[in-house]
Amino acid sequence: MIGKRFHIKTFLILYGFWFLLTMNTNPSNIVGGLIVSLLVTYSSYGILYDEKGFVFEFPTFFVVFKYIMILFIEIYKASFELIKTIINNEYSPSIVEVNLELEDPLLITIVANSITLTPGTITVEKKGSKLLVLYIKEDRNNEVENNIKSTFESIFLRKEDNSDIS
Repeated sequence: MIGKRFHIKTFLILYGFWFLLTMNTNPSNIVGGLIVSLLVTYSSYGILYDEKGFVFEFPTFFVVFKYIMILFIEIYKASFELIKTIINNEYSPSIVEVNLELEDPLLITIVANSITLTPGTITVEKKGSKLLVLYIKEDRNNEVENNIKSTFESIFLRKEDNSDIS
């Protein structure tokens, strides 16, 4: 019963999102959206949700809002730092290993994507809670790892700690 409820809920969310993106009510668009939403709904079973409910515990609205605000600020700051690095010819790319304390694969992936979205850094590989990050400058004194942990990981660590209490 729970599985069917999640199928219907996922389908309705995807179908609604389809119409928000296309803003088109042509019959071909309605049928196309129906088919795509059904395919994605049934192919995501076991990945997003199973018979018990959602596989991942999603962050609260406040955590997501705070994360987005911090991400925008970090992208803005990093873009100016990158411009300065390029103009001053101070770039010396290096691979940095970042060991996260997070255990939730969804949160680790969000942090990895945040790194890639921030100018001057790219997440090259993810193995468990360890990330390999390409950084445009030489990393001195674990600057990159400390920055990632204090900026992105710390938001979600508080969330994980709170979920363990309840």
